[in-house]
Amino acid sequence: MKNFFLTITVLLFCQICQSQNLSTAPTSEADMFSNARGGSPMLNLVMMDLRNNQQQKDLGEVVGSPYSTPNFIKSSLYYGEESQGQYYVRYNALNSIIEIKKTSSAEEEPKQLYADKEVRVKYLNKELRFTTYIDKKNETKNGYLSLIYDGKKYKLYHRLAVKYAEGKAAANSMVSDIPSRFAHFEEYYFQQEGVNRIDFLPSQNGKFLKQFEKEVREQLKTFIQEKNINLGNEDDLTQTFEFLNTL
Repeated sequence: MKNFFLTITVLLFCQICQSQNLSTAPTSEADMFSNARGGSPMLNLVMMDLRNNQQQKDLGEVVGSPYSTPNFIKSSLYYGEESQGQYYVRYNALNSIIEIKKTSSAEEEPKQLYADKEVRVKYLNKELRFTTYIDKKNETKNGYLSLIYDGKKYKLYHRLAVKYAEGKAAANSMVSDIPSRFAHFEEYYFQQEGVNRIDFLPSQNGKFLKQFEKEVREQLKTFIQEKNINLGNEDDLTQTFEFLNTL
């Protein structure tokens, strides 16, 4: 299995440009293949990448970055429970793409890691896994989430997200131009035992409580008030899920 995965991974890596790419990432394996032509999955992926590169545009001056870190970080790669070794990784959170290299050399061109739900990447202090989830607009999405609390009744997930905001020219000489920017933010998701979906978790107390069964809401509300829980804080949120799993 290990050697098989390594062979497939090498075949399915596709070249990516080092400049910032604002084209929308495919949201599923089906999208990758339906958007391409040709009979070979490998050729399909390469052709998709070439079209994406053609869609790139000159962004000019932009504040921030679509990447979680500017540099490639040495990270461990797994397929299921099997270690596949260590690679240098950079996460493009804007497009939900993991860029990967064998070495830290600036001359080595990065590749795009094929999105597979069996692949896990231990990157920084979290573990990225390609996952299907329901976003705050109640839309089904595919992207990278990190499981940060694995409870028997409830699981808690983290998502690093990046939004691109177009800049605006100054209305007059009295004010400055507003530059385009990449804004980083975090989202949290949860999964309940017996429910085959991962849902967005609001940080507002009222909306947060409505995500759970009526029989636990009062106890949960009391816990949040007594512990002065900030639902936008990861440590507080983890503490809340530890409590939820005792109910």
